[in-house]
Amino acid sequence: MMVWFERLSTREKGALGLALALALILSGRALVLTLFGDASKESRLLAVRVAELEKMETLQQEYRRLKGAVTPASSPLKPGETLYAFLDDVAGVSGIRAKVSYMKPSSVKSRDGRVNLSVVEMKVVDLAQAELTAFLHRVETAGDMIRVRGISLTRIEKSKLMTAVISIETVTL
Repeated sequence: MMVWFERLSTREKGALGLALALALILSGRALVLTLFGDASKESRLLAVRVAELEKMETLQQEYRRLKGAVTPASSPLKPGETLYAFLDDVAGVSGIRAKVSYMKPSSVKSRDGRVNLSVVEMKVVDLAQAELTAFLHRVETAGDMIRVRGISLTRIEKSKLMTAVISIETVTL
């Protein structure tokens, strides 16, 4: 059985020994990594999961703290008052009621049916920039629940006046 090994030259025996030693080292390394590598991988994975859990608990505490600090949004509309009536009053106070060409109210129900989105589109003609600014300021500062959804301005030629189409919305319960 050892006859083939005895026929090899010294150089071939050295190369064969080196190859055998390299094979043993690599297989030993693979064996060690297989046995002990998974344990370190699992411990790293466990450490990551523990860190995620701690972060989730911190976020949960922060959520509870913020939830207690939240105050419900208040609407500037009086009970029973519509956005249309509110905007009519604001236009009167701002001095642009006579310049309002039209006001188109509309209402959209939310998917869950608990809230309504009330929208009023209004067109104001022969409007100066100061008047528009005063009106928009009164609308925007009236409360959290009313906002300007869109505005389109058209300048009237050879004058400093403009025509504005303003879309204003609010949420009603």
